[in-house]
Amino acid sequence: MVRRRTTFDPFEPTGAPRWYVVRSMHGPLIESREIPPEANLKRVFVGAMLEWMDAGWSLGEFSSGTATFFCNRHAERRMVSIVPTDPHDVPMSGAAHLASCPTCAD
Repeated sequence: MVRRRTTFDPFEPTGAPRWYVVRSMHGPLIESREIPPEANLKRVFVGAMLEWMDAGWSLGEFSSGTATFFCNRHAERRMVSIVPTDPHDVPMSGAAHLASCPTCAD
């Protein structure tokens, strides 16, 4: 018997905050804002798509599985996402956050 993995829904209501994040296609953060807990994330996502279209951007690919869409205007391209982590936090890979600090006196 093959077990199916539970499908992750990035728009599921949650008590934790989420962030609206805009990045250039080279990765730098252009804009971010916190979305309050319990917000209707589907409404935020669709509203963001409409705002970008109203501002003259053409929508490209989008994924409701990752809460991300891409938009273009002339030679510019943006990636807009709803993410569960603050984009200003220092990124750590793997379990690096579980290791002790090598320069601190633990």
